Amino acid sequence: MEEEKLTKLSEKLADLSEKAGQIEERAEAFKSAQEDKRDQKVAEMKAAVLEKQDNMQAAIQAKGDDISSAWAAVGQSMRDRAESFKEQIEAKSADIKADRAARRADRLEYNAMLALEFAAVALEDAELAVAEAIDARIIAESLG
Repeated sequence: MEEEKLTKLSEKLADLSEKAGQIEERAEAFKSAQEDKRDQKVAEMKAAVLEKQDNMQAAIQAKGDDISSAWAAVGQSMRDRAESFKEQIEAKSADIKADRAARRADRLEYNAMLALEFAAVALEDAELAVAEAIDARIIAESLG
């Protein structure tokens, strides 16, 4: 059972590594897409992220311990950030002047940079969580 849990952690790490490796490729493809296709892709990505956040939140609430409540706060923060992005994207319209569009692009690029920094910190936190889980399992096995 314990080895199965470690295997699942290992699989999660591999999945995360693969996803991270594909981001740059997808971003380059996104840049060359037509506006209507970009808008559609953003909407699809947003829906997928919100669904995953909701699923994660439900799993956290089902667990119901102190660690889970800390992750619930992280999940809420992610949903709040997504909602903020949604409001900014909805503010887009065809008649936006060039200077306003440039400021909007600057703001969204900065938001993207913050999201990437958040992801980097989350990866470090995930690595710590994996190390703590492994350590706790080793200690539990040595005591039992």
